[in-house]
Amino acid sequence: MNEQTITLTLPDSVFDRIKRTAQATSLTAEEVVKQSVILLLPAFESDISQNSSMNLAKISLLNDIQLWKTANAVMKNSQQKHLEKLAELQKHRSLTETEQSDLDNLMDEAQQIMLCKAEAKRILAQRGHTVFKEVEH
Repeated sequence: MNEQTITLTLPDSVFDRIKRTAQATSLTAEEVVKQSVILLLPAFESDISQNSSMNLAKISLLNDIQLWKTANAVMKNSQQKHLEKLAELQKHRSLTETEQSDLDNLMDEAQQIMLCKAEAKRILAQRGHTVFKEVEH
């Protein structure tokens, strides 16, 4: 993956939050900023793998019952626990190649589930279903 360098001037209060987060997560300040930007910005279609794009396209063909199942899908408990274990290990030491590969695959799986859930909810809403309940104030 190609990467670009950017120089950024931040207020002291923001930089302090970055430093505290870095210390708490055993990451560098640069990695905290990088991960924050990645999480903040939406993915473009070109960022999505061809496999993910194909899966998203198939969702529009599902009936409402299948869409609700997709909208409420979760990662298997064993996968979720393994993902959490690897993420915790990564805070304390470098992961082995196998562990890093497992973590990357699990993160891809989690992203795929989230994308499919969002697409299913979008289609359900488009079909007139109430996907999100309004919160009373």
